[in-house]
Amino acid sequence: MISKLRADDQPLFGVMSPQHMVEHLSFTISFSNGNDPQQQHYPAEKEQKIKAFILGTDQDMPISFKSPVLPAEGLPSLKHKDLAEAVTQLQKELNDFDAYFKRQPAEQPVNPTMGALDYEEWLRFHNRHFSHHLKQFNLL
Repeated sequence: MISKLRADDQPLFGVMSPQHMVEHLSFTISFSNGNDPQQQHYPAEKEQKIKAFILGTDQDMPISFKSPVLPAEGLPSLKHKDLAEAVTQLQKELNDFDAYFKRQPAEQPVNPTMGALDYEEWLRFHNRHFSHHLKQFNLL
């Protein structure tokens, strides 16, 4: 579905460009594949509430949620020269995710808003997160 994304597509909500969205997905995949370990940002009680909502329901993810690892204002600077390069990096991060958990199936990398997640929990999160952003660009 990402292959249908064009650099000039406009979001239905939010301010991300297509390239920002793809780079954002790569960034979050890197938390779960050992490439960019994270620290927890919230108290355990808040993490559990977020985790229960994200992993325990099928409700749409909130449009206005602001991750504590993103800039307080504006968008992060783009890291890649264009959308195609960003998509290539996303595929690399996804491949690294699969390889990471094949090597270390019991690992529980930290999600900055939900704490330590196992493989199945990361899969659920990534599926919901990707769906949220694919809807953002009318790809779902």
